[in-house]
Amino acid sequence: MKALVYHGPGDMRLEERPVPSPKPNEVLVKMRAVSVCGSDLGAYRLKEVSDRWAPPIVLGHEFSGDIAACGENAKKYPVGTRVSANPILYCGDCFYCDNGDINLCANRNSFGTSIGGTTTDGAMQEYFTIREDAIIPLDDRVSYEDGALLEPLAVCYCAASAGSFGRGERVVVSGAGPIGLFTVKFLKAMGASCVIVSDLVDTKLEYAKKYGADEVINVKQTDLESIVKARTDGVGADRVIITAANQSAIPDAFKLARNGGNIVLVAITHYHVEIEPMQLVSRGVSLIGSYMFRREQRDVMKMIADGAIHVRETITSTCPLAESGGLFAKLADPDCGEVKVLITN
Repeated sequence: MKALVYHGPGDMRLEERPVPSPKPNEVLVKMRAVSVCGSDLGAYRLKEVSDRWAPPIVLGHEFSGDIAACGENAKKYPVGTRVSANPILYCGDCFYCDNGDINLCANRNSFGTSIGGTTTDGAMQEYFTIREDAIIPLDDRVSYEDGALLEPLAVCYCAASAGSFGRGERVVVSGAGPIGLFTVKFLKAMGASCVIVSDLVDTKLEYAKKYGADEVINVKQTDLESIVKARTDGVGADRVIITAANQSAIPDAFKLARNGGNIVLVAITHYHVEIEPMQLVSRGVSLIGSYMFRREQRDVMKMIADGAIHVRETITSTCPLAESGGLFAKLADPDCGEVKVLITN
């Protein structure tokens, strides 16, 4: 079979590998669609190897496919079942798992990464194995393409819900990448009255407008704080949701949020920032981390199936696996205007 293999920063190779066999309690999945995540692209863009993606490894944790074979004791889903899966390979036997917080499990591994010290090949290959209890069968009304987006959609659903003040709230979304754009869709579906999106790239902001943003701001050209104050009667935003790893985003968010407002950090950041504690105490502003999701993939699948949210238009192109050897180099180009790209099989 063909597999797109990560050999380190800037090095993706299309290779031939044997089809794996499912172990006990695992299933073999024939990949139909796998979405390129920003973290996959981030691994490609690194300057040096990270233990988060120990090469050689097959990336890809946002996917859909068909069950092609079942290992011993894997009896829940028959061959041919259309599926996606939860890529959080939690232990199921710790304080966090017992409380349902599988995203915080300290013993977890993660599909398509080396998180937890175990390299687990992902979905950018024709066939792959995954444990049966991770499987999520697709609703008949959900396509393979939409099914491949359940993982990032669940991330955004949780971010859009974290610290929400309910219908009518006014929200700033910092960053118009895929996570920011999906978050806009959920905010509007949840009844936000005003969603302001900021970014540095006009083409991304055009997508944000198309996907429901009430106002888009290129922060290189316009003062975001003055626009937010004007759109919120001088009060400030109820929430600021940070979806891009911009080092100034957190300090700037304190200028945008109202007293008693919430700042939600969903972007994976690797830098240090200074926060004035009095901003939290005297203004009552809360800083909330939103990390991945728990089991919300099923919730967003129902929303797609019921027509409560439409995400197909966020898929800007597809690439057959057999032609994917140069895909990451194309997506890493600063001028690339893609939103979501699927590798298909």
